[in-house]
Amino acid sequence: MIDLHSHILPEIDDGSKDMEMSLSMARLYVENGFERVVATCHYFGEGKGPQIEDLEMAKSDLEDMLDREGIDLKIELGNELYLSPDIMENIQSGKALSLAGSRYILIELPANEVPDYTEDILYEMQIKGYIPIIAHPERNSEIVRNPNILYTLVEKGSMAQLNLHSMTGMYGKDVMNTAAALLKYNLIHFVGTDSHSDRRRSPIVKNSLKLLETKVGKERYFRIVYQNPELLIQDKVINKINPEPVVKRGLLNGLMNGLLSIG
Repeated sequence: MIDLHSHILPEIDDGSKDMEMSLSMARLYVENGFERVVATCHYFGEGKGPQIEDLEMAKSDLEDMLDREGIDLKIELGNELYLSPDIMENIQSGKALSLAGSRYILIELPANEVPDYTEDILYEMQIKGYIPIIAHPERNSEIVRNPNILYTLVEKGSMAQLNLHSMTGMYGKDVMNTAAALLKYNLIHFVGTDSHSDRRRSPIVKNSLKLLETKVGKERYFRIVYQNPELLIQDKVINKINPEPVVKRGLLNGLMNGLLSIG
């Protein structure tokens, strides 16, 4: 398996605090069936965090230690890019990284909103040959309230990555229910661990993977967990299953109750 969303590099962002933790995370990755990880350090804009040179040095140091410890895990570089109006400028100038040098870019939305400029920026990315992947949309408060915000973005060419831990309730019941809805309506194309440590937010995802397979079936499970990430690493085109508008049961129940009360 390939994890497209990880904060495994030591002492770089809010992920692994040191090399010892990174090695512990790497061992957990291997134990949970992963053979490759894209280290996606947060990127908030020019001058707001580690530079690419820092990432390359941290990757090299980690690879040396993995080799020394006999841990068979490959590391690729990328960024988790916080959505901002100047994001394309930073990508094209080489200050921010796509995933493993591919055309695919991991985008983090603000936690509590989907800015008005979101569609325009994601469209601009596609015009310039990139494919945006929305990171953990199930954790965005506005998408939790209205999952069809993501449907609109996917319909217009974006893709989406679900955090595996969201499925088991780590981030709360609302996030868990939203994750299930996004999966049901073909709005998720990748899963990731979003690991930040070897403890709570870790690469231990075997139970989440089992739950995922029961929800989407073997064919879609293979596509989401194995096929799509491999195509991404090879920088190939990924064909999406047609997305569907999300029908929220609570909304339908409320409408029916309103109609009955009117009658």
